[in-house]
Amino acid sequence: MRKIYLLCFLFILNGLFAQKKEKLYPITAYEKVWQEKNSDSRLKLIKTIWLEDSTFEDPSASIKGVVAFNNVINEFYKKFPDAILTSGPKIVKDNYVTWEWKIVDSKNKLIMGGRDFARLNGKGQVSKIIGFWDKDAALSEADLLKNLEADNLKVVAKYYECLFKTRDFNTMATLIEDGAIYNQAIGLPYGGTFIGFSEWNKMFAKSTEFFDLQIEKEPTYFSDASKNEVIIYFTISCKSKKSGKTMSMPISEHFDLKNGKITAVRPFYYDTKQFAEFLKSKK
Repeated sequence: MRKIYLLCFLFILNGLFAQKKEKLYPITAYEKVWQEKNSDSRLKLIKTIWLEDSTFEDPSASIKGVVAFNNVINEFYKKFPDAILTSGPKIVKDNYVTWEWKIVDSKNKLIMGGRDFARLNGKGQVSKIIGFWDKDAALSEADLLKNLEADNLKVVAKYYECLFKTRDFNTMATLIEDGAIYNQAIGLPYGGTFIGFSEWNKMFAKSTEFFDLQIEKEPTYFSDASKNEVIIYFTISCKSKKSGKTMSMPISEHFDLKNGKITAVRPFYYDTKQFAEFLKSKK
């Protein structure tokens, strides 16, 4: 008899778990929606759980409908392209579900955290989401920019070290985004536009045919995290391999970055024409 009771209990328990899992399907899909970074793929997923009268509200937005919800997430990923979303256990009561969540970047630094409340329509769709942000967990925009600025500066500083100090091109390659662009002044004998790190390497190699270089003044760094830009200012001392003469030249280099990698570099010489003539002159 006890065995029969136990089997009945397990049967009922399994049924309850199955019901809960089925009820939570819209929330599982909702979380996948937020994790999908491709707008078109996300929109298709949204349509499976979201109606034109479904609403989303949090401190940043108050919207209704499928396309409007997709646009909210598009704007989110413009600000936080490397965001990773995770969530905690779900609490279910009737057609309501609530859970805590947090968002971190690719280096596991906390961006923000909070709690969502969802109302389901009982037909596998979401009627309403209300999101609350935890102010103690959420970083301010100023803090986010400060962290991004620090990360960008580290990347550029490492690039500078690899290029001018250690000549470690293997490590440098890990700092460069695929298809990154290097715009070198056309007037220089190794000038031009170089796309991709393999082309950068060819340009670096060609430049060594014209001069030996030493750093005369270490760089000063300037950064604008809101634009993902870093600018460095330093002075080089060059010895021409053709004439044997030496010259000092201040240089600034402008870096564009995205997701912690360099996407473009453009150096500016104090006097490009003078420097080009110096490199080409003979004894």
